[in-house]
Amino acid sequence: MDKHRIILSIVLIFSSIALFSQNKWNYDLGLGASLNTGNVNNCNLSNDGSLTRNDSLIAFDFHYRLLYSSLISKTGQHWEETNFEINSGVKLDLYQWSTFSPFLAFEQLTNKYKGYDLKMSGLLGMKFKLFVKPTIYDYSISVAFVYDWTDFTDETHLLNNNYRISIRPKFTQRLTENLTLYNCTFYQPSVLDFDDYIINSQTKLQTQITRKVFLDLSFTYEYRSRVPSENYKKHDILSEVSIRFKG
Repeated sequence: MDKHRIILSIVLIFSSIALFSQNKWNYDLGLGASLNTGNVNNCNLSNDGSLTRNDSLIAFDFHYRLLYSSLISKTGQHWEETNFEINSGVKLDLYQWSTFSPFLAFEQLTNKYKGYDLKMSGLLGMKFKLFVKPTIYDYSISVAFVYDWTDFTDETHLLNNNYRISIRPKFTQRLTENLTLYNCTFYQPSVLDFDDYIINSQTKLQTQITRKVFLDLSFTYEYRSRVPSENYKKHDILSEVSIRFKG
């Protein structure tokens, strides 16, 4: 892992810790291990976190996710990186408690093992609350327009600039007093070619251990109908277990 990646990782983690100390914010910090199949086939160490603040008008959300793994090289002389990913973003919701809530978001991704040196996305959309009962369940669906700019790792026939529609059903359902089921699925076809689409779905089972400590079991599936080259696979699967701290 090069110097710039190390610095970026440290900044993300310590910035989160500093922000979490502000008592007006709600934080979420997770540490765990994950198993990959697809473009990467190994186990990773993972760290992710989020920072949210809600008031009567605007909701702010910052989140990041860091995956890293390495193995001893075939020569046995040094450690060799086998996966590195940083996925982060910010989101602003207006009138988040209303049935209809407009939002603006920005996301970035870097993972050369998926063919992305850097991918940046801007989203503008609307969330519609379907069924909500506080602390029991929350079902919603979002529709957004997405602009993608991508710096690919290899030469590719894919466009650096793309425009997509994003449809995102999401639900949180409490099953028992300390067990909650969560799912968030994105379907993002390109408006330039509807055969070019991305599906990303995460399902999570969260167990509350103490008031602030949770155990998460999650499964994430990603499918890209178009990949940068034949060197990459279209699907990626991530299975993860992590300890999460909330406040």
